[in-house]
Amino acid sequence: MVATAQKVNRLKNNILHLSCVPRKDTTLLKITVSNNEMGIIYRVTSVLYAHGWDILEAIAETSEDGYVQDVFVVRSQTGIDMSEAILKLIRRDLNALFFEGVSVIDYIHEKGLSRTQVHRIADPTAVVKLYNPVSSDFTVMDIRMKDKPGVLFQITQILYLFGIDILTFTALTEEGDIRDSFLLRMETGEKLDEKLIFPRLKVGIESIL
Repeated sequence: MVATAQKVNRLKNNILHLSCVPRKDTTLLKITVSNNEMGIIYRVTSVLYAHGWDILEAIAETSEDGYVQDVFVVRSQTGIDMSEAILKLIRRDLNALFFEGVSVIDYIHEKGLSRTQVHRIADPTAVVKLYNPVSSDFTVMDIRMKDKPGVLFQITQILYLFGIDILTFTALTEEGDIRDSFLLRMETGEKLDEKLIFPRLKVGIESIL
């Protein structure tokens, strides 16, 4: 009985809310999740990528009460509009990743997608900058590159595999160019080590740009 009660309480605390506002050629998508844990943005970007939605702009942050709120401006790769049926499918997949124990790797494999399917034309203009502000307890990563479908998903995947938590990020696409800024921290709570992590992370990110 105790175990059953605990399970019910967990289900009650599991909150996933999606809403969207259609705009000209794009959709404003807001996602709120109750679980503040590492890998949230990784899971959200994987589902949007799997459903064929490009992320043009994004702001992700955690509220004081622990809810993670992501706001995305998205556009369909096939030119379709965001419908209630599509939103329902996205909600179903996010629920599986957040609350039903499905891993992103298994999810992407099930969808028939893989990292090699993302366009891999090298961008000679791409720039990755990492630095630790003296008066802050986080690391800043700035990325400038040409837009490619699925690249934000790949970036969040690499950060997740490095054990790096995304505190907030902003993504902006203008005329085919991406400007992404991330505030990062190791899963253990520290800034990224400039000697150990910076070089390896930069090589990993540059490999998919």
